[in-house]
Amino acid sequence: WVLTTVLTAEQFASFGWRIPFLFSVVLVFVGYYIRRQVEESPVFAELAERKAESSAPLGTLFKKNTKEVILSALIFIGNNAVGYMIIAFFAAYASRPLEEGGSVGLDRAPVLLATTLASFGWLVFTMWGGALSDKLGRVRTFQIGYVLLIVWLIPTFLMIDMANIWMYGIGIFVLTVGMGLSYGPMSAMYAEMFPVEVRYSGVSIGYALGAILGGAFAPTIAETLLAETGSSISIAIYMIVVCIISLIGVSLVKETKGNDLGLTKHH
Repeated sequence: WVLTTVLTAEQFASFGWRIPFLFSVVLVFVGYYIRRQVEESPVFAELAERKAESSAPLGTLFKKNTKEVILSALIFIGNNAVGYMIIAFFAAYASRPLEEGGSVGLDRAPVLLATTLASFGWLVFTMWGGALSDKLGRVRTFQIGYVLLIVWLIPTFLMIDMANIWMYGIGIFVLTVGMGLSYGPMSAMYAEMFPVEVRYSGVSIGYALGAILGGAFAPTIAETLLAETGSSISIAIYMIVVCIISLIGVSLVKETKGNDLGLTKHH
């Protein structure tokens, strides 16, 4: 938002887009510091002591935990699809000039500011979702999050189409409540779904599959639907269908809260 405000479109296209990537170097040092300060978890220490990690984790994973891999992927596709819409589609859709075929035509700078504020809201609601799942359970928190997304997606697009920056901001900000509740419990739930011997492989593959199936093509599909139907509601319906799939997926998971993360559960 800052860069697009202080730079012209030509300057941003020429060199401005590179500046955030340069600042990301700081994250290398932050990550290194955190890694040096955090001790290995008791579960990892137990695993190393018993040398119980599978020598062929993928074979073991798909032999014993195929269902969990599929469910973990399905659980993520709804959140990831809507997430890509928030960070990649909504701003472009709302700020595309009318003379270039846009249907909303809001100024780009306030749209990006509203999107940035919504992203901060998403962060806060994600932390709240994680804490809430410790009380309500992972499955219930996910279900609440996805129901909120399903209910609010059509109003979000209707509000964006009003071509009012306040309606745009409120629409996507409220949407991040459901995003946070359907993302905050994810790391804990995924860890609790897989036995420790294949946990890293299971979580990684399930998450990656969900990201590919849910988010990788979401903006492209949205653009195609908009071009074919001329209505943003078709995009909302597509998002709702994906979220319903995730809601069904998470509802098929037995509550994981309180599962033993160590080896004792599986031996």
